[in-house]
Amino acid sequence: KRAGGVEVAGYARRPETANRALELGAIDQVSSQLASCVVGADLVLIATPTLSIKEILIQIAPHLSAGCVVTDAASTKEQVMSWAEESLPANVSFVGGHPMAGKELSGIEVAEADLFKGRIYCVVPGHGAADAGVQAVVDLVNRIGARPLLLGASDHDRFVAGISHLPLVVASALVMA
Repeated sequence: KRAGGVEVAGYARRPETANRALELGAIDQVSSQLASCVVGADLVLIATPTLSIKEILIQIAPHLSAGCVVTDAASTKEQVMSWAEESLPANVSFVGGHPMAGKELSGIEVAEADLFKGRIYCVVPGHGAADAGVQAVVDLVNRIGARPLLLGASDHDRFVAGISHLPLVVASALVMA
């Protein structure tokens, strides 16, 4: 939003979260319904826990415009890509995304506009994603100051398992020991 030149509509399960995002200027408008939030959108970003994505894709699919680009911010890709392929219409491009940055805290109150600046942002084109759809996600990544890295879903998941999930498992094992 800070980069300018875009209109951002927001939806959150809890209305107080969406209203707070509006108050903070992170979004331009709030929608109380997920479906109405995506009507007419050029690009839809799903930033939610991975296990919620399948149901969200199913809910928004009938309301997406032809040529719309849908992306996500989940930390795993193969399953999400499969859900998108099953759920979204053929005239919509799904381009998976995964910013390689984060914080130990979550929520709108601790959001930072520069969180992704200089960070790798994995871009994972879905089967049949239009070149223009992939470019739209790459452009978004560049606008937020991140560095796009195009990968396949299986490569992404293998790399992330090695650099993120494996250290977590090892640390948990040490704590348990």
